Amino acid sequence: EVGGELSDEMYDRVAQIYGFTNFNYISAGEEEEDEEEDVAEESFSFDELISSSSSASSSSSSSGFEDLLKPSTSASSSSSLDFNDLIASASGGSTSTSTTTSSSSSSTPSSSTKLPLSSLPPFEKFRVLHVDPMVLCVDDFLTSDECDTLVALTDNPKYDKNANTAPMKIGQSKTVGKDMYSKSQRTSTTWFHHYRGLPQLMAKASRLLGLDNIDRWEEPQTVRYRRSEKFTWHLDALGPSDELAKSGGQRVATLIVYLADLPEGSGGSTMFRDLGGESGEPLKVHPKKGSALVFFPAAGGIPNVPFDIRTLHAGEAVSDESEDDKWIAQLWLRETKYTPTAPPGNTHAAATDAISKYCNV
Repeated sequence: EVGGELSDEMYDRVAQIYGFTNFNYISAGEEEEDEEEDVAEESFSFDELISSSSSASSSSSSSGFEDLLKPSTSASSSSSLDFNDLIASASGGSTSTSTTTSSSSSSTPSSSTKLPLSSLPPFEKFRVLHVDPMVLCVDDFLTSDECDTLVALTDNPKYDKNANTAPMKIGQSKTVGKDMYSKSQRTSTTWFHHYRGLPQLMAKASRLLGLDNIDRWEEPQTVRYRRSEKFTWHLDALGPSDELAKSGGQRVATLIVYLADLPEGSGGSTMFRDLGGESGEPLKVHPKKGSALVFFPAAGGIPNVPFDIRTLHAGEAVSDESEDDKWIAQLWLRETKYTPTAPPGNTHAAATDAISKYCNV
């Protein structure tokens, strides 16, 4: 399947539900061209104008979190569950009083330097994999050469000899769930990178979501999955805590970029358990080199719950017979400014020059 332009309806949903009002915005020059075409081509009668309307309705299924990580073929309604019970089950412990802001804070004021991200063209090859919750694939995200560069930087720390941006191999990422049902298991290998070492990834990720800086992004990561390696069912959203608001707040967007192709039948898909439709099979996204998977783990679903349990997903095990490794890059966007912790000395500001140079090429 070949991706195409995203429809106005999808842009509206991304803005209204998830708060990204400048998602994949049209740059000034292209906007002027579009306006000229609109004036030349569009004409409406009065009756057409007053009769044209659209309505969109969406229903959100909710389920008890004790059933979340057990096999299921349909979503169950649990409106009688208390909100605090859901949070306690989700985080694997007792509830704590915390306040999180809406993901609509995509335009949160920032102290970072405004970057020339608008010089990059908007993306044009989208596939809508699921509408509610929104799951998108962007097929023209990274070039083949850019993917190869990210793998080389990870697999060979001496690849970029003069930049002093060697990645740091580190343990598992934080995910929701600590009990026997919801604890995630990752058998892959993860590296944390300096922002300045991956200007192409940081620039394009911010351009896609309509940001003018990178200071809300967590540390960029690359991950390698070898034969039989996987990541079991988990949520990207973070469990509520008193420290969450101090460290950038909730994760409001997930971006996974596939850095290598995997042949069909080799496993390695990203699977969404509850989004596969009536068949009961999960929604599977097979690795396609250069494409990016985008979804929003903290909005939608049960009202007032700080994460969307419908985005439960897993990294399918790579086949025992696969001759290729699965390589991805991944990023999470927080509600407010995030303070990186790895590798040592990593800062958003240090990437300004590298990103500006990349954008102006």
